[in-house]
Amino acid sequence: MRWALCAVMAAALLSLAAPCANADDVRVRDLQAAVDSYLASANDEAHLVGGPGSAGYDGGFWIRGGDFMLRINATLQARFESFNWDNEDVAANAIGQPFAGDLSGFSLPRATIKLSGEAPCDINYYIELEFGHFGRDAVEQQAGQMMGPGQLGPQDQTDNFDNTREAWIEWASSPSLNIRMGQIKAMTTRQHMTPPELQQFVDVSLATSVTGFLVQGDTDRNRDHGVAVHGSFGCDNEWWYCLYVVNGDGGDSVRNVLDHRTSDNLAYGARLNWAFLEPIGYEEGALRQQTCKWYGEVGLWGFYYADRTDKPHTTVKDAIRYGIDLALGYGGFSFTGAFTMATDEDVGGGGADIDYTAYLAQLGYHFPGTAWEIAARYSGYNIDAPTSDAGVYEYAFGVNYYLNGHGNKLQVDISFIEGDDANSVLIYDPYPGYAGGLVGEESAILLRFQWQLAL
Repeated sequence: MRWALCAVMAAALLSLAAPCANADDVRVRDLQAAVDSYLASANDEAHLVGGPGSAGYDGGFWIRGGDFMLRINATLQARFESFNWDNEDVAANAIGQPFAGDLSGFSLPRATIKLSGEAPCDINYYIELEFGHFGRDAVEQQAGQMMGPGQLGPQDQTDNFDNTREAWIEWASSPSLNIRMGQIKAMTTRQHMTPPELQQFVDVSLATSVTGFLVQGDTDRNRDHGVAVHGSFGCDNEWWYCLYVVNGDGGDSVRNVLDHRTSDNLAYGARLNWAFLEPIGYEEGALRQQTCKWYGEVGLWGFYYADRTDKPHTTVKDAIRYGIDLALGYGGFSFTGAFTMATDEDVGGGGADIDYTAYLAQLGYHFPGTAWEIAARYSGYNIDAPTSDAGVYEYAFGVNYYLNGHGNKLQVDISFIEGDDANSVLIYDPYPGYAGGLVGEESAILLRFQWQLAL
């Protein structure tokens, strides 16, 4: 009797559950149909994924899957630096405050992450992020004290010190035609073009610093938002060109379309390289050179910007910059030379002009079969204004020890800096450690030791 009752109850439950089961089946079929529809093109696009992909290290970490490639590089520059004025009572910074006699300490001016690679349809991309201790607080403080609270800086523009150092998308249609758009590098003098990791000294020269200030804000960060067309040509691709159009404000953190003070004027620039001997590329030193073999490249560049602000429409200046540079190498010897000329026309709309010249000669020797390299350079600039003609120059000497090429190296250098006129002003450049300000005919010594790891 008990078994019969259980059977009747089971049959009743099954009869009640049947409609629910049928409804669930319908929902399952609908869900499966939706998934099948969503994934219908998966087989056609499977080649983009390329299975599980692969990874490794070759001049940087890389990950590849089908037509996609991601490279990851990192740079650390741990530094000790000391800046000593010969007469601190004379030296004053850009806002008239006196310097301390001795300035020294440890820093990490560069802690850089780089992401680059390829995507389908001949697309390249690059992102460079900077988290280093280069002196952002000092730059912001100086700009605020010079311009007043709430101001962005000279000519109502910021210096290009954002974490996004460079970022762009590029269509590589052919070796002779590549189109790049985003936050791009302004193609100016050679030492600007050379990555910081591949410098022969701890950092750039006075000539390069002032060129960066004249073209795109401060320091070696000569980047701006715009578009560039570049490529190589010739029988052995010995010629390389680049034409670019940028905003002209050095990567201002305020988007121009949202900044009511900016004008619509754009800046225009170009660079042309000729490898008349074996190409050197943008790398200083002789690590990649071979014994008894010559290397050589020459470059020309130009830049123009009609600098204006709006509300009200005001002339800041017409900025004209151009230069020539040379790189030579033979065996363990290496040489970099550059000469830059610049003019600020109609400054402030008053008709006055200011002329600039900058010059660099840098010679190095890498002892064959060893990790040692020595280098020396002479660098400087001159500012010819209506009321003065003054300049600053430096003599610098350096020693490098390559633990593993540029990827792991120890560097020490010393620079002797001096003004040649009572109105001489040292450029303010936080990356190399130039303290800036009026120096007159006084002198200073900059000593730097750096350990670099570039993965």
